[in-house]
Amino acid sequence: MMNIHSIDLNLMIAFDALITHRHVTKAGEAIGRSQPAMSNALARLRGVFRDQLLIKSGNLMKPTPRAIELLPQIKMALNQLESAISGNIKFDPLNTKRNFTIAMVENAAFILLPLLTSYLFKNAPNININVIGVSNIRGIQLIETERCDMAIDLVPKTIPSQINRLSLYKENFICMTSPGHPLLSMRPSLQNYLSFKHIAVHPSEGSESSVDKALKLIGKYREVAIKLPYSLIVNLMINNSDLIATLPKRNALFFAKERGLPTLEVPFKIPDFNMHMLWHSRLNDDPAHRWLRSVIQKISGKI
Repeated sequence: MMNIHSIDLNLMIAFDALITHRHVTKAGEAIGRSQPAMSNALARLRGVFRDQLLIKSGNLMKPTPRAIELLPQIKMALNQLESAISGNIKFDPLNTKRNFTIAMVENAAFILLPLLTSYLFKNAPNININVIGVSNIRGIQLIETERCDMAIDLVPKTIPSQINRLSLYKENFICMTSPGHPLLSMRPSLQNYLSFKHIAVHPSEGSESSVDKALKLIGKYREVAIKLPYSLIVNLMINNSDLIATLPKRNALFFAKERGLPTLEVPFKIPDFNMHMLWHSRLNDDPAHRWLRSVIQKISGKI
């Protein structure tokens, strides 16, 4: 068995020149080596491949069948190595097969995944996406432990220096009720809002919702009848009740339209939240990863 660690890469460059030019002197001129150096390289190559490679025939040298078989493979290997060193590795989304794992919070999955799936189906049919949820384990932790290629998540106040981030979109809140809810006929006010029971969404165990944080800042509390980890099933539970749900606006408007549910402005200030794309700096220059980031950024600009 041939030990690749014992092979000088310069021999492969010499092989390419020798078999392409089929002349020791011309091959040396092509890669800047002397005729004796090329003769020595040919002798060493014959030992490596256990084949004559080039055989003198009159005034010419002819490659052996083994040399002809090896040439395209060695040319390809040298081209790939040159591309890797020069940073010119190509990524063709239409033909390249690649699997990506993306960690997403529920809001981002609901808003972005349908658009991303449609784009990939048309423009990158061999790109596969595996989505994992972000709840008790935050996106940054999943990135640092290499459980995902990127995360789309809310960003904590401080993030490690090796994590890159890009803002994708901003989201705010509105209220959603059943069609016959008494609040619809009342004057919009915080007092009326707090006089009814609520459905609260807490994405992870022990977390506090943005709604409750905002109420606490003004010294108010709502009565929560149902607490859920998922915002997307709220619309299934709100009909035929006097419950109020305060949800991210894009989620609420979608289900309000689909199921004929009324929406109302929130009668107090809840800070908007920004959704970010996060990834490790080691993937900054990966062509496929860079392409996927640009696609997600483009899609986010249209929502």
